[in-house]
Amino acid sequence: MNFAQATLTHPPVRRRDPDVPRLASIANAPATDGDITILPSARGYDAMLAAFRVTGGIARGDDLARLLEYLQRGDFVALARRLVSREVCGFEWHESFWVPMFQFELRDLSIKPGPQRVLAELAAELDGWNRAAWFARPNTWLDEQRPVDLLDSDLAAVLEAARTDRFVALG
Repeated sequence: MNFAQATLTHPPVRRRDPDVPRLASIANAPATDGDITILPSARGYDAMLAAFRVTGGIARGDDLARLLEYLQRGDFVALARRLVSREVCGFEWHESFWVPMFQFELRDLSIKPGPQRVLAELAAELDGWNRAAWFARPNTWLDEQRPVDLLDSDLAAVLEAARTDRFVALG
């Protein structure tokens, strides 16, 4: 079974290898970008689900680690190292750890360099929730567009927005 056959979003594939975990399906939440607050909330979580839907959604960390291992792209330890080193961002919600999939090439789960570079520009003081939320919220420096939507088309502008936001946050 290859990665393209694994389920990222709803509806589930009828036949799938039971040893390969399904990634979290995306809720059809009516939340808006303005619901993404500094502190985790149900509305904020729903808004992030909606924002990340087009770029692969989000995955439960355990499921992603198993899939990385299955595809021989890493394992739990490798994913944990990437999260701790801030190469990849994720957040806790309802006793589960979630990873936005825009950070990965969906065909093989390799890490995309663009999001990695942006994460390096963001203020180190931001927790996982706020790092993920930064990509999902409309950004003033990007003419109210969401950084996640511009990663592939205008990485330079997203990097500049991250630098500017870090400068503003740190003074």
